[in-house]
Amino acid sequence: MTEVTKAYAADLDRGLRSVEEAVRVVQRAHDEIERCDQLLSLAQEAGRRAAGELGVLLRTRNHTGVPAVLDRIDALAAEVARSETDRVLVRRILHGEADGVADARNAPEVPRLTEQDLPRVPSVYDTEDAQYETLQDVWESDHALTEEQYGIRQQRIQITADHLRMVVSRAVDFFGTPTAAEALLAEARRACTLWTSCLR
Repeated sequence: MTEVTKAYAADLDRGLRSVEEAVRVVQRAHDEIERCDQLLSLAQEAGRRAAGELGVLLRTRNHTGVPAVLDRIDALAAEVARSETDRVLVRRILHGEADGVADARNAPEVPRLTEQDLPRVPSVYDTEDAQYETLQDVWESDHALTEEQYGIRQQRIQITADHLRMVVSRAVDFFGTPTAAEALLAEARRACTLWTSCLR
């Protein structure tokens, strides 16, 4: 074997080893993406189960159990966020994608609910100028106000519960977009506080 042939064989061997290493790197990258996909799928499945539990707690007005369910959903979102950081890195290596592009493209608008958005509970001061001729008139007015207050309070509880349930469901759907999930879960915490205050 001539020196030229030996050099050519050595170069070919190095080239083949480089190609094999590149193939292994790409395979590991695709394995990592598959791992991220599986984790996201399992987390969303667990998140939907937790959202179902949340719905039961809201219907039964079990305010002590709601924060624990939100904690579980937060933990799932955090686990996916760490995994998605790995995915972004791998995709940047494979495809040259910039960080945060998918987040910016897919981030939903976060719906907000505040005390000002809820129907106001009427008080006795709203009818302080009313003229009563008999004690019966006073009693009937008082009774009507109590019934109206009860109805409005039930509306406020339902509105806040529906909002909380909707925000949590959207957060689970957006686990794969961590900044969106984080914003939606922050709104869920605010909604939980508002819902709890309506129960009192």
